[in-house]
Amino acid sequence: MAVGRHIRRYRAGSRPFSRGSAWSWRLLLGLAVLCRVLGAAAEEPIRMNQIQVVATHNSYHQRPSDFVLSVALAVTDGARAWDYSHAPLDLQLDWGVRSFELDIHHKADGFAVFHAPYIDEGSSCPTLIECLDTVRAWSLAHPRHVPIIFLLEIKDEAIALDPRILPIDAGALDKLDAEIRSVFAPHELIAPDDVRGDAATLEAAVLERGWPALDDVRGRVMFVLHEIGATRDLYTSGRPSLEGRAMFIRSQEGRDDAAFLIVDYPRVNAIQRLVSKGYMVRTRADAGLRVDADRRDAALESGAHVVTTDFPPRRPHEETGYTVEFADGPVRRNPVTAPPACRVAALEPGP
Repeated sequence: MAVGRHIRRYRAGSRPFSRGSAWSWRLLLGLAVLCRVLGAAAEEPIRMNQIQVVATHNSYHQRPSDFVLSVALAVTDGARAWDYSHAPLDLQLDWGVRSFELDIHHKADGFAVFHAPYIDEGSSCPTLIECLDTVRAWSLAHPRHVPIIFLLEIKDEAIALDPRILPIDAGALDKLDAEIRSVFAPHELIAPDDVRGDAATLEAAVLERGWPALDDVRGRVMFVLHEIGATRDLYTSGRPSLEGRAMFIRSQEGRDDAAFLIVDYPRVNAIQRLVSKGYMVRTRADAGLRVDADRRDAALESGAHVVTTDFPPRRPHEETGYTVEFADGPVRRNPVTAPPACRVAALEPGP
């Protein structure tokens, strides 16, 4: 059952009145009294790490042809996970997605966006610039949106098979930052320097001072380099808190640059501990086109800020109806980090 549909039915009052629901009404009454007593103190501004949004996995992906898919399946059963297409990025935004994951390949003329050379190259925006231009145009038309978060994964496994793909070095990473900044102006981007401010490290900033207020970063985008190992080391070399960089990184607790963490499987207790400390976290509600309502519900319960799925709003699983969505729009208050609110204002007002 889709989370959103379940919530809608609950709110519509389809469950019978019970002793438990009577207790719930008393709780709500108590909260109302508390709000009256606390007054403005309970109305602190909500921050960008106090919300939760839905992301798509391989957001650009377009299904290979039947012929190509059949050939790929003869080689690897893993090709079954390529049997899907996502809508264009701006349409996904219309439907409620607020985070994208893009696989990028370094080429002489820039960064291309696709999954695997020759056999799985279908993309709704074949270059990174095209993808970013699409999102920027939508953003300008909807300036009150919550931050849109991109995860960029650099693919270099097929360099030996495809001479078009170039190795990643320090210059390539500078080139990647430059491509991002060629589309988004500084005031349209949430960069590590913006969050760190005058704190000693980026990690200290998010753990001690916190992330920016949501109203201060509406209409902006944020990038995360979804890499570890040598590529991450190149990107952070000489920049322990990502000084001057356009992107955050997939980091780890205790690093100077620790602000955004990735926990692929939604281990609820582990993620709740991380988000409670002040880190932003991304997790996956599903993987490999396999639906798992328990995993999805754990991902949402965990408080991860970005919950990634192959089945976003308007694109449910054909057989089960499984999807990842919220009842009241593209964003909801984070179940772990959001402060109590007496008046729940729209988290994403209209344009």
